[in-house]
Amino acid sequence: HSTHDEAKEEVRRMLDIYRDTCHEVLAVPVIRGEKTATERFAGAVETLCIEGMMQDGKALQCGTSHDLGQNFGKAFDVMFQNENGEREYVWQTSWGVSTRLVGAVIMAHSDDDGLVLPPRIAPIHVVIVPIFRKDEEKGPVMEAATRIAAELRNDGLSVKVDDREGMKPGAKYYEWERKGVPVRLEIGPRDLESHSVMAKVRVSEPDEKGRPQKVSLPMEDLNISVGRLLDDFQQKLFDDALARREANTVSVDTWDEFTDVFADGQSKFVWAHWDGTDETEKVVKSETKATVRCLPLEGEGPEAEPGECVKTGAASARRVLFAKNY
Repeated sequence: HSTHDEAKEEVRRMLDIYRDTCHEVLAVPVIRGEKTATERFAGAVETLCIEGMMQDGKALQCGTSHDLGQNFGKAFDVMFQNENGEREYVWQTSWGVSTRLVGAVIMAHSDDDGLVLPPRIAPIHVVIVPIFRKDEEKGPVMEAATRIAAELRNDGLSVKVDDREGMKPGAKYYEWERKGVPVRLEIGPRDLESHSVMAKVRVSEPDEKGRPQKVSLPMEDLNISVGRLLDDFQQKLFDDALARREANTVSVDTWDEFTDVFADGQSKFVWAHWDGTDETEKVVKSETKATVRCLPLEGEGPEAEPGECVKTGAASARRVLFAKNY
């Protein structure tokens, strides 16, 4: 970039792209913030980050965006001629996410039954399990399953018809649950008679008997009904993750409160005052294994308010985010 303002604008733009990707695609809510000097990328003027909470309350740094200033331009002698004909060093940025986002998806959403995948990244959106007991039932059921799969694929969905023989339907259900397929459709002779299918979303509220809840969907406009299920499931995963984060986020004002949160290997997101010094940051990490995950950007976390550092009692302009991390 030719100016520092351009570089800083790019740093923030990329951070917001990563935030939007986590929210809208991965269904992982994140908090945007600035890293402390000790956590900053080596050689950077400023490092911005997005921090997500995993199900155990620990933080995962899901992406970073760095303002490198002219430091690397000077180190590697990268220059340009500005509008005034003068040579000056370039202003640079560096930003990225990595395969740790695969871990973020797994740790943020999965359950004891296996993988849970947001529909917008699932390699298979829908699995269709044909159900029949008699040979004369097989033909009509398979014909309907194949037709439905073709209709859904025409709508851009990835669909698998599980026509494997020698496996009971229950075994197929279990396998696809473990693999995290968002929606399962079951179709048998009775469904053909009622011109409907049974649908099961990967994560659903149990029915009155405690069993996984299923819904009956008419075959007419099934592509629309399945599309709504997928959209609703995508939103549910984000809402559940956000509710979990909110339930495990606290504000503390004393050192005893702070250490209690992180005792016995536990972690939450903690908003607490910090005096801004490297020394205090190191002591907190040494005694609790919690680190300053970020100094929140505008619109993130509690409103700025002056206070006293939970460890030293020194003045603090606002609360920062602490957590144990991966």
